[in-house]
Amino acid sequence: MATIYVSATGNDNNTGLDEASSFQTLERAIQAMHQSGGADTVYLGGGTYYAPNSLQLTSADSGSSFVAMSGEKVVISGGTPVGGWTQGADGIWTAHVDADQVQQLTVNGVQQTQSRFPDVDPNDPVKGGWLWGQDLPSGHDPQKSMAFDPSDFPAGHAPQVGQTITVFSENGYASDKLTIGSIQGNVATFTSEANYDLGPASRFYISEAKPDNVGEWSYDNATQTVRYKAPEGFTGEGAVVSNDHSLFVVDGAKNVSFNGLTFADTAAKTGDPETAAIEAHDATGLKVEGNHFLNVGVGVALHGSSSGNLISDNRFEHTWSSAIALTPGTSGNQISNNVIDRSNETFVQHGSISMEESARNQIDHNTITNVPRFGIAEINYDPGNPSGGNTIEYNDIRHSGQQTPDVGAIYLFSADDTGAAGDIIRYNHIVDTGGLNTTDGGFAENWSSGIYLDNMASNAQIYGNFVQGTTFSGILIHGGSNNQIHDNTLLDNGKYGISTIVADDHPIAGNQTYQNFIEVSGDGSNTIDTDQTDPRLIHDNVYYNPNGGELTVADLSLAGFQQRGGDTGSVMTNQAGFADAAGGDYSFVSGSVAQGHGVESAPFGSIGSSLTGTLPDVDTPVTPPVTAEPETPVTPPVTTEPETPVTPPVTAEPETPVTPPVTAEPETPVTPPITAEPETPPTDIPVSNPGENPDVITIPEVPSLPETEPDTPSNPGQGSGWGGHHWGGHGGGRNDWFQDIWARRDDDDDRSGGRNGSRDSQRDSVAAADDTGSQVGGRGNQWRHDDGDNDHHNQLSHWHW
Repeated sequence: MATIYVSATGNDNNTGLDEASSFQTLERAIQAMHQSGGADTVYLGGGTYYAPNSLQLTSADSGSSFVAMSGEKVVISGGTPVGGWTQGADGIWTAHVDADQVQQLTVNGVQQTQSRFPDVDPNDPVKGGWLWGQDLPSGHDPQKSMAFDPSDFPAGHAPQVGQTITVFSENGYASDKLTIGSIQGNVATFTSEANYDLGPASRFYISEAKPDNVGEWSYDNATQTVRYKAPEGFTGEGAVVSNDHSLFVVDGAKNVSFNGLTFADTAAKTGDPETAAIEAHDATGLKVEGNHFLNVGVGVALHGSSSGNLISDNRFEHTWSSAIALTPGTSGNQISNNVIDRSNETFVQHGSISMEESARNQIDHNTITNVPRFGIAEINYDPGNPSGGNTIEYNDIRHSGQQTPDVGAIYLFSADDTGAAGDIIRYNHIVDTGGLNTTDGGFAENWSSGIYLDNMASNAQIYGNFVQGTTFSGILIHGGSNNQIHDNTLLDNGKYGISTIVADDHPIAGNQTYQNFIEVSGDGSNTIDTDQTDPRLIHDNVYYNPNGGELTVADLSLAGFQQRGGDTGSVMTNQAGFADAAGGDYSFVSGSVAQGHGVESAPFGSIGSSLTGTLPDVDTPVTPPVTAEPETPVTPPVTTEPETPVTPPVTAEPETPVTPPVTAEPETPVTPPITAEPETPPTDIPVSNPGENPDVITIPEVPSLPETEPDTPSNPGQGSGWGGHHWGGHGGGRNDWFQDIWARRDDDDDRSGGRNGSRDSQRDSVAAADDTGSQVGGRGNQWRHDDGDNDHHNQLSHWHW
């Protein structure tokens, strides 16, 4: 065991055993670590340390630490400093770089823009500055080729072989950087495949050989020349180019730690977690604490059997793909108290925090802002790999889903595996989930949810969350069963507060929905939508109706739904009863309807990261009116005697939520160990009423319903089928744009959230088990089931009471 010192002014011929005899490079320090044969501590003095190749740590380095000297700024860069600049008469600076490829140029730590056509639109950087694909002639592979409109390009700007196209797939779920290998007419064929099909709904821009705007750069790998149209005052100092290698690779080591360091300047060629500042394989006891990650491909990536690792108190900014990625086989890791801003800037398809077939992890107290797709994503492609049992709590996610459709701030996907261990999703604060859809040649209406369980994700406990400002639903369960949804505050959401809908012909059951506070939209539709056939599983909710719209639940008036035996104990009020909505405190005051009804407030003072001075500006959310003296809640009349519902008792603050026996007899969800000490424990979860056929009921005959309570969908413009049931599409009054999104998912083989790379053996096993696939995305080709019948997101019918 040794203490090793490294200094930017040191010398690799020194001993490295004290500050006065520091090494100069990390490579020399690691060599000395291997020679010592023990757990070593490497102290780094202030300055920048360039790592032209990955720094390898093995099991021999177990117990070692890399620590910044107190008060020193230490940067570990994967880039190469650029010197010898020459300014041309056209204002473009040039310099020689000894590299085959350059993916990124930064100047004084700020990423510059690769020269492109069309240019970035500074007034609308999300929707501006794009060209659109065209219909692809037959005989071309839509994942390998794309048609373009030649008239879009001025003289001298026509696409050329070797140029790079940055393109969003037709379904909008992923973006790729593709190199043109050949051009035939108006069709460009690429040297590699896109994640998904490309077509008229694909938006793209193309690299240019010569920068024409200040801040743009280009690289000619034939002459190894970087060109940069520099701003006034540029002196040639501070420029760094980088490609796509990891900085540290921790392979099989235990108890390695990194503390107080800045990791910078390593780009990525794909969106997969292949290039990371810290890349760990089969690691245990890894601690990544108090670091800064800037302009890197992925911040931290855990692979293989990595477990028991801690990633906390870090800042992540401007990552090409995810900030933190946990890949298949990982488990039992903790990701806490991190601040993540502007992740996935180049490759949008993953979450800022991404888990793929990863189990029993703790994700808490993170602040995540300005995200193109998911804030936190958990994907289960292969039911054969452990997944689920994760705890996602106390996270603050704002401005997610800003560039993609069909998105959730917290998103779970299950490959038809309703028996996987469920997650605990609680005490999260979610504001503005965006959603950005495209259609042929332009942008379309948006669609997003705050908490989104997709493709039969089941057995979750979702409670104590605050969700505001989605374009579809506060909480969406798509095809999942046995989820417990209670004590959530859901405001200003586009269509529904909570939606539990089927996927394909998979019936759903056992989704308990109770004691939620749901704001009703002006047209009355924003309450609860469900495809379950047991209305008794919905009960004891509070509907906040400030605009006085006609409230509907499952396409019925509240009284009409209660008449069928559902939503017993639920009430409506026109008073919010918040403590200080303008100041962001949506806790319920004493005497409010919600508090009187047993709805728990989210612990607003404990959500998000505690790191100070790092929170980016966020928009002030829309706040509903607050009245100090709430009126007595209005309970709609019940016009017929429903089956005797049981109102669940409220018990005294259990430490761990209790999952009740579900009448449809599912497997019991696994509750993971909880480490984050929630402030406000939930009440006991009620048991649905017993019955002979508990999740399939017989609707009682009603002699004459009041005329004000027709069995009418919330969007009366939809067509109806047999007996007033809306058969086909996505009933429940969903708009045409919503149906179009799901239809496009079907057309695109249900590939949501694409991936690069290869896992052919898993692909084959899943394909053998389920020829219809419903795989979201694909690592390379293996998750892309192209048999044309992948329609797991197509809701065949919608139940109406």
